[in-house]
Amino acid sequence: MKKVGIIGCGSIAQVHAWTLGNMEDVEICALCDVDVSRARNIADKYLNEKNRGSIHSEKYTDDKEVDGVFEDKREKESLIYTNWHDLLDIDIDAVHICTPHYLHAPMAVEFIKRGKAVFCEKPCAISLEQFDELKNADLKHPGLLGYCFQNRYNETTLLMDKLIAEGRIGEVTGVRAFVTWRRDRSYYEGSPWKGRFETEGGGALINQSIHTLDLMLRYLGEPEQVKASISNHHLPSIEVEDTVEAWMMFEGGRRGCFYASNGYVTDAPVIIDIQGETGRISLNGRKVSLYAEGKDPEHFLCERQQGIGKDYWGCGHKACIRDFYKCLESGERFQNDLGGATNTFNTMMKIYEDSQAEHILTSGGGASYIRVGDMVICSNHMS
Repeated sequence: MKKVGIIGCGSIAQVHAWTLGNMEDVEICALCDVDVSRARNIADKYLNEKNRGSIHSEKYTDDKEVDGVFEDKREKESLIYTNWHDLLDIDIDAVHICTPHYLHAPMAVEFIKRGKAVFCEKPCAISLEQFDELKNADLKHPGLLGYCFQNRYNETTLLMDKLIAEGRIGEVTGVRAFVTWRRDRSYYEGSPWKGRFETEGGGALINQSIHTLDLMLRYLGEPEQVKASISNHHLPSIEVEDTVEAWMMFEGGRRGCFYASNGYVTDAPVIIDIQGETGRISLNGRKVSLYAEGKDPEHFLCERQQGIGKDYWGCGHKACIRDFYKCLESGERFQNDLGGATNTFNTMMKIYEDSQAEHILTSGGGASYIRVGDMVICSNHMS
């Protein structure tokens, strides 16, 4: 039985808690958030009887008993922490990091140094410096670190993998991908960390469309050349980009075209086209279409897997988290370890780097800034 803690109890943490609560070999023993009410909400919704009262924090319980058993409220409160450092010293085997982006890498480094496994939301880091610290810690403590690239486990992804492996479109020659979602002012005004480079690390690319970039690279590999631009079209008051476009060249002349924007009217289904020598595979939301030369088109509609959360998050969280714990138990390599996330992280950073237009100043603290369109960005996050 793996004892697990969740750090950060916002929307995505509920998906993690739901999945963990439905696993027989995992027990949620700690919930951590600076807002205690959010941790209580997770406990109320997703913790079953086996998860209650496992760890008692002196801060939240006086061990009062009623008829020889803990009151339900006190048992629930015993799981709750407001300082993530406290989880470093308690008896747990793993943590799920669902915090603001800038905390992902520092937290992950500290926990794997203590020998605790880490399952972390994207992105793995918001700067090359953070990534280097992760890499060094991972080399010293291998096999403990995993990332939530859940769309790799989507039924649609596995179907496209199968069609390509069967040679239905020949060798892949190119991929194009489109993400058109909606993030209005209220999305940023309601958050203390979104919309700021220091805490979010970027906008439409690092937050909303990184999973789609990850799938594009799944079929193309590591880019040899990246040309890109980012801009902010509809929310000039925020620091981060709402739109990104990139052109990439890969080995053998393969190409990728990538476009993502948060300026649309709705969260439209993601579109990915995989072009091969003898055909094309098209993904539109949960629909996969095969267009092979000389044959009638084939269309496949993949049903949404059981789970919770927003539809555009993908439906692979359950399979991804289960695979992480399976690999921890067996010692097999988890496909979403740091090595498995490196190409996506590096390509993302190359897109940001190529989007830089000009250096405009250096602050007294040594931070360099660049102008990208109408935005001023701290370049320490990019180099």
